[in-house]
Amino acid sequence: MRRKATVVIEREGRDKGGVFVLEEMPAMPATEWFIRAGQLLARSGTDIPANIGEHGATGFVALGMGAIITGLGKAPWNETKPLLDQLLTCVQSYTPPGGTMALTGWHIIVTQIEEAATILQLYEEVLSLLLGFSLRASLSAFGQRLMTMISSAIGPNTETSPERSESSSPAASPA
Repeated sequence: MRRKATVVIEREGRDKGGVFVLEEMPAMPATEWFIRAGQLLARSGTDIPANIGEHGATGFVALGMGAIITGLGKAPWNETKPLLDQLLTCVQSYTPPGGTMALTGWHIIVTQIEEAATILQLYEEVLSLLLGFSLRASLSAFGQRLMTMISSAIGPNTETSPERSESSSPAASPA
Protein backbone atom coordinates (compact mmCIF):
# COMPACT_ATOMS: atom_id res chain seq x y z
CA MET A 1 0.00 0.00 0.00
CA ARG A 2 1.32 3.42 -0.91
CA ARG A 3 2.06 5.92 1.84
CA LYS A 4 -0.29 8.85 2.34
CA ALA A 5 0.22 12.09 4.21
CA THR A 6 -2.08 14.83 5.39
CA VAL A 7 -0.53 18.28 5.26
CA VAL A 8 -2.11 21.16 7.15
CA ILE A 9 -0.80 24.59 6.17
CA GLU A 10 0.25 26.24 9.43
CA ARG A 11 2.21 29.18 8.02
CA GLU A 12 0.52 32.57 8.22
CA GLY A 13 -1.18 33.61 5.02
CA ARG A 14 -4.29 33.08 2.95
CA ASP A 15 -3.82 29.28 2.80
CA LYS A 16 -3.42 28.86 6.57
CA GLY A 17 -5.65 26.00 7.74
CA GLY A 18 -5.91 24.42 4.29
CA VAL A 19 -5.55 20.64 4.27
CA PHE A 20 -3.91 18.60 1.52
CA VAL A 21 -3.90 14.83 1.17
CA LEU A 22 -0.89 13.42 -0.66
CA GLU A 23 -0.29 9.91 -1.95
CA GLU A 24 3.05 8.42 -2.85
CA MET A 25 3.74 7.72 -6.52
CA PRO A 26 3.79 4.08 -7.59
CA ALA A 27 7.32 2.60 -7.67
CA MET A 28 7.88 2.79 -11.44
CA PRO A 29 6.97 6.49 -11.93
CA ALA A 30 8.90 7.37 -8.75
CA THR A 31 11.98 5.51 -9.96
CA GLU A 32 11.76 7.18 -13.35
CA TRP A 33 11.33 10.57 -11.65
CA PHE A 34 14.51 10.12 -9.60
CA ILE A 35 16.46 8.92 -12.66
CA ARG A 36 15.28 11.90 -14.74
CA ALA A 37 16.05 14.30 -11.88
CA GLY A 38 19.52 12.76 -11.50
CA GLN A 39 20.18 13.08 -15.23
CA LEU A 40 19.07 16.70 -15.17
CA LEU A 41 21.32 17.45 -12.20
CA ALA A 42 24.28 15.73 -13.88
CA ARG A 43 23.76 17.77 -17.08
CA SER A 44 23.66 20.87 -14.89
CA GLY A 45 27.10 20.13 -13.47
CA THR A 46 26.16 18.39 -10.20
CA ASP A 47 28.61 15.61 -9.29
CA ILE A 48 26.49 12.44 -9.19
CA PRO A 49 28.19 9.47 -7.45
CA ALA A 50 28.33 6.33 -9.64
CA ASN A 51 26.71 4.20 -6.91
CA ILE A 52 23.79 6.54 -6.19
CA GLY A 53 21.27 3.97 -7.48
CA GLU A 54 22.35 1.46 -4.81
CA HIS A 55 20.81 3.68 -2.17
CA GLY A 56 17.40 4.03 -3.77
CA ALA A 57 15.60 7.32 -3.52
CA THR A 58 17.51 8.26 -0.38
CA GLY A 59 20.70 8.35 -2.45
CA PHE A 60 19.20 11.45 -4.03
CA VAL A 61 19.30 13.23 -0.67
CA ALA A 62 22.93 12.20 -0.19
CA LEU A 63 23.75 14.70 -2.92
CA GLY A 64 22.81 17.41 -0.44
CA MET A 65 20.05 19.94 -0.75
CA GLY A 66 22.50 22.67 -1.74
CA ALA A 67 23.71 20.63 -4.73
CA ILE A 68 20.16 19.75 -5.73
CA ILE A 69 18.90 23.32 -5.54
CA THR A 70 21.98 24.66 -7.35
CA GLY A 71 21.70 21.97 -10.04
CA LEU A 72 18.01 22.61 -10.62
CA GLY A 73 18.70 26.33 -10.68
CA LYS A 74 21.18 25.82 -13.53
CA ALA A 75 18.88 23.51 -15.47
CA PRO A 76 16.68 24.81 -18.28
CA TRP A 77 13.14 25.56 -17.10
CA ASN A 78 11.60 23.43 -19.85
CA GLU A 79 13.38 20.39 -18.34
CA THR A 80 12.74 21.27 -14.69
CA LYS A 81 9.03 22.09 -14.97
CA PRO A 82 7.87 18.58 -15.98
CA LEU A 83 9.65 17.16 -12.92
CA LEU A 84 7.96 19.67 -10.64
CA ASP A 85 4.59 19.08 -12.30
CA GLN A 86 4.93 15.33 -11.82
CA LEU A 87 5.57 15.81 -8.09
CA LEU A 88 2.27 17.62 -7.76
CA THR A 89 0.36 14.69 -9.25
CA CYS A 90 0.73 13.22 -5.76
CA VAL A 91 -1.69 15.85 -4.40
CA GLN A 92 -4.96 13.93 -4.14
CA SER A 93 -7.23 16.48 -2.49
CA TYR A 94 -7.39 19.93 -0.91
CA THR A 95 -9.82 21.36 1.58
CA PRO A 96 -9.39 25.16 1.55
CA PRO A 97 -9.33 27.09 4.84
CA GLY A 98 -12.86 27.12 6.23
CA GLY A 99 -13.99 24.70 3.53
CA THR A 100 -16.12 21.66 4.23
CA MET A 101 -15.59 19.69 1.02
CA ALA A 102 -12.30 18.36 -0.33
CA LEU A 103 -11.49 19.37 -3.89
CA THR A 104 -9.91 16.80 -6.19
CA GLY A 105 -8.05 17.05 -9.46
CA TRP A 106 -4.90 19.16 -9.62
CA HIS A 107 -6.35 21.41 -12.34
CA ILE A 108 -9.04 22.45 -9.79
CA ILE A 109 -6.84 22.42 -6.68
CA VAL A 110 -4.19 24.70 -8.19
CA THR A 111 -6.79 27.43 -8.84
CA GLN A 112 -7.67 27.53 -5.13
CA ILE A 113 -4.14 27.90 -3.70
CA GLU A 114 -3.41 31.52 -2.83
CA GLU A 115 0.26 31.53 -1.79
CA ALA A 116 3.37 30.56 -3.79
CA ALA A 117 4.91 29.34 -0.52
CA THR A 118 2.17 26.70 -0.33
CA ILE A 119 3.24 25.26 -3.69
CA LEU A 120 6.87 25.22 -2.56
CA GLN A 121 5.84 23.43 0.64
CA LEU A 122 3.94 20.85 -1.41
CA TYR A 123 7.09 20.06 -3.44
CA GLU A 124 8.96 19.48 -0.18
CA GLU A 125 6.17 17.40 1.36
CA VAL A 126 5.82 15.19 -1.74
CA LEU A 127 9.57 14.57 -1.84
CA SER A 128 9.50 13.69 1.85
CA LEU A 129 6.68 11.25 1.17
CA LEU A 130 8.57 9.65 -1.74
CA LEU A 131 11.76 9.38 0.30
CA GLY A 132 10.01 8.01 3.36
CA PHE A 133 11.34 10.66 5.73
CA SER A 134 10.96 14.37 6.32
CA LEU A 135 13.40 16.57 4.46
CA ARG A 136 12.70 19.42 6.87
CA ALA A 137 13.42 17.24 9.93
CA SER A 138 16.55 15.81 8.30
CA LEU A 139 17.84 19.28 7.42
CA SER A 140 17.04 20.51 10.92
CA ALA A 141 18.85 17.55 12.49
CA PHE A 142 21.81 18.16 10.15
CA GLY A 143 21.89 21.82 11.20
CA GLN A 144 21.84 20.86 14.88
CA ARG A 145 24.68 18.34 14.38
CA LEU A 146 26.66 20.96 12.48
CA MET A 147 26.19 23.52 15.27
CA THR A 148 27.26 20.92 17.86
CA MET A 149 30.39 20.13 15.83
CA ILE A 150 31.21 23.82 15.48
CA SER A 151 30.64 24.44 19.20
CA SER A 152 32.89 21.49 20.07
CA ALA A 153 35.62 22.70 17.73
CA ILE A 154 35.50 26.23 19.06
CA GLY A 155 35.15 25.21 22.68
CA PRO A 156 33.48 27.14 25.48
CA ASN A 157 36.62 29.10 26.43
CA THR A 158 37.65 30.25 23.01
CA GLU A 159 38.05 33.99 23.00
CA THR A 160 36.43 35.57 19.98
CA SER A 161 37.41 39.19 20.57
CA PRO A 162 39.02 41.02 23.44
CA GLU A 163 36.72 43.03 25.65
CA ARG A 164 37.38 46.74 25.74
CA SER A 165 38.62 48.09 28.99
CA GLU A 166 38.06 51.67 30.03
CA SER A 167 41.68 52.45 29.30
CA SER A 168 41.37 51.17 25.74
CA SER A 169 38.20 53.15 25.04
CA PRO A 170 38.56 56.52 23.39
CA ALA A 171 38.21 59.31 25.90
CA ALA A 172 34.99 61.23 25.80
CA SER A 173 35.49 64.79 24.65
CA PRO A 174 34.18 67.51 26.92
CA ALA A 175 30.94 69.06 25.78
